[in-house]
Amino acid sequence: MRNSTKMSDAPRKRGRPASIDTEGAAQSLVEVFRAKGFAAASLDDLSDATGLSRPSLYRAFGDKLSMYMVAIDAFTRDAGTTALPALNDPEDLEAGLAGFYAAMLDIYFRDPDMAAGCLVFGTAPSSAEEKPIQDRLNDGIDQLDELMRARIVRNYPDAPAERLDIAMHIASNTLIAFSARAKSGVTKSALRKMGAQTAGVIKALFEGDT
Repeated sequence: MRNSTKMSDAPRKRGRPASIDTEGAAQSLVEVFRAKGFAAASLDDLSDATGLSRPSLYRAFGDKLSMYMVAIDAFTRDAGTTALPALNDPEDLEAGLAGFYAAMLDIYFRDPDMAAGCLVFGTAPSSAEEKPIQDRLNDGIDQLDELMRARIVRNYPDAPAERLDIAMHIASNTLIAFSARAKSGVTKSALRKMGAQTAGVIKALFEGDT
């Protein structure tokens, strides 16, 4: 007796690629690169952290350099969402800067005893021979400078340009230095105090306080 249904006629099931939580994976990339930097982070590290195979990582993000850029973008977005309101909400410049530094330190420290630091200012300088990383680092510094200048000008629109430059550089360089200090073992509370002191010094530049 012949089977009227051929094997080739049977419906075939097509596998659908599992969807990838790219946002969650990007956050995992951030943590690996913050801990190890660009050069030292291996593809196995990135695969283990995201739970994705190497082929899936490549499909989702591209090569390792592209993954690093995705991580920088994710870190920058999160920092902006968390810290910019603290900078911009208070009318008083000193309070705004102190709040901004405190909010950024909340990001730099995973917990009170472990400082992951800043992905951009903490890891990019060591791999700046890669042109895309150098460009992104320079962009990050420029954007931070512009952010600090705009916040200072808001309170002191008629201040001399030279004084604005000095205040801007103090404000930006304080944040950039915090990542290295945090990783060197300086406590979060000590860095918060430094941030508050820096904010007071910057305000004094315009109001003549001693």
